[in-house]
Amino acid sequence: MKKTIYTIISLLTLSIAFVGCEEDDKQPLNTFLGNSGDDLQSPYVRIVVEESIVPQGDLGTAALNGVVDAPSKNVASWQLAVSLESGGVASDTIPLTTVTTFPSNISIPYTDVAAALGITVGDILGGDFIRFLGTSTGTDGSVFTFDNFTGSITGQPEQRQAFNFIVLVKCSAISDATVPGTWILELADSYGDGWDGAFLTFEVDGVSTNYTVTAGQGSAATHNVVVPAGTQELIISYTSGAFESEHSFTVETPDGDVRGPFGPAPSPCIN
Repeated sequence: MKKTIYTIISLLTLSIAFVGCEEDDKQPLNTFLGNSGDDLQSPYVRIVVEESIVPQGDLGTAALNGVVDAPSKNVASWQLAVSLESGGVASDTIPLTTVTTFPSNISIPYTDVAAALGITVGDILGGDFIRFLGTSTGTDGSVFTFDNFTGSITGQPEQRQAFNFIVLVKCSAISDATVPGTWILELADSYGDGWDGAFLTFEVDGVSTNYTVTAGQGSAATHNVVVPAGTQELIISYTSGAFESEHSFTVETPDGDVRGPFGPAPSPCIN
């Protein structure tokens, strides 16, 4: 037992030393002035983005709009690249644009973002993340990415955003049905053991409630969802679980219009 304890301590010591070497090998992104002035300050860039959430149905007309600035005044250029994270899988990272004047306004249509990724906006689904990665090059030729952030370096969110930030794609609000009233959800599981972690979400004016088929309910569940009068926005979305081939559902609007069935393996959005 004692020998085992010594072995564990030795491994932990080696692990700490290895992490320390990694930290030493990594040039940290210093966002503060050094004692000698600007020459010790890294070429960090920050961005203020107008919208960090975009409805799926707006991707064809919306754009990534923001203001890019380099407060340290020692940035020669900043390159923005993009990848798409869908279903937990990330695409390749593709360069989008390069900024050499600060501050600068940027406006990149999501149709252009999709084209750079080799897809169309119709291939981007609710629940996906569009991840933007920045690379700054200093006037001295030094290059910094998000990888230069070490565990001991922290900064304001806007300082990090220019190097690694996301835009969430969410389902569009219901616009082709009467929203207030009773919505009837018929959820089914073909195996009969519940939805295995999946659920359907009704987001009413920003307040979300989830509905599912529990293991006790087995093969089916009915939910009557009352959306109150005066509701401005209703978003319905599906979050997957395990054994997606077993899951399906229909949605009946207050108008009596039955939509679906959605599934097996339903998409994140019903509209």
